[in-house]
Amino acid sequence: MILDRIENAQRYKGMHPVVDQALDYLQKTDFSNIEIGRHHINDQLDAIVDEYETVAAESSQYEAHKKYIDVQLILSGEEYMGVVPLTYQTPSKPYDAEKDFALYQVAGQMIHVKTNMFVIFFPTDLHMPCIGTPPRKIRKVVMKAQINPDGSI
Repeated sequence: MILDRIENAQRYKGMHPVVDQALDYLQKTDFSNIEIGRHHINDQLDAIVDEYETVAAESSQYEAHKKYIDVQLILSGEEYMGVVPLTYQTPSKPYDAEKDFALYQVAGQMIHVKTNMFVIFFPTDLHMPCIGTPPRKIRKVVMKAQINPDGSI
């Protein structure tokens, strides 16, 4: 997991070509006029622009992906995101290859993510975004950066 401000994104270039593309897209795009929804960027990269209200951690579960690295940028608002390394935890909902996620009911650590901050979640990270009480309105973009089909970076 990586947590930083978007103006520092260049520090993380070179990890993976599609992560570089995601960070470039986040830095160069004016999201104020982009509609809510999924936007196809290229064969390995989609942008999901979303607006929602945060929820209590007790009503959520951690998620994990095998085919995608998530690069999440808070456009407005602030939320907490849970994170814990994926080791040998047993999923509460087994991996769904079509939707590329499994769910886990585990304890983790919360990070505070504010406007213009981004988080990179790798397949080795369990993560639980969208957390905050009382509920707060959030506008966020999630870049779905596809990695190798076997899950390797």
